[in-house]
Amino acid sequence: MKYTILITVLLELGFGQDEGKNAFADERYDEARSYYEEILLKRKNDNAAKFGLGTTAYKQKDIETALRFLSDAKNSEDLKLASKAYYNLGNMLREQNKMDESLSLYKKAMELDPSDEDAKINYELLKQVMQQNKENQQDQNQQDQNQQDQNQQDQNQQDQNQQDQNQQDQNQQDQ
Repeated sequence: MKYTILITVLLELGFGQDEGKNAFADERYDEARSYYEEILLKRKNDNAAKFGLGTTAYKQKDIETALRFLSDAKNSEDLKLASKAYYNLGNMLREQNKMDESLSLYKKAMELDPSDEDAKINYELLKQVMQQNKENQQDQNQQDQNQQDQNQQDQNQQDQNQQDQNQQDQNQQDQ
């Protein structure tokens, strides 16, 4: 009897997660979300279900829920799951143009799971984008400064021309 209960619980846990994953993989996000919410009603601290709900909410454009549940899942003792949560949070923040925060999350994902190639690639690509943005900003600042300098020179020349004209006018009146 004990073994039957244990097997049933193990089957429900193992195959149950597959049901949510299958719905997610088939883009049946409402079904996946309902499944993960049901799991969390029974097991409030199930980090795999939190991760599943977070990623599903993200696909449904429910960013607030996605952030909340992925943030919970990143505290998992399962390092691969925590790494995936950090990675997905990094993607979300990158899309919100929070580049520094995103870079930190990708780095943490790599630390937790050094074999995560996606985190490595996104980390390196984001570093390159940030470096390019920095260089572009420096170039823009230099162009702005050059334009200001040119405008100042033009204004000085106009002022000098006006003074010269005034002086000529004065000289003609004096004659």
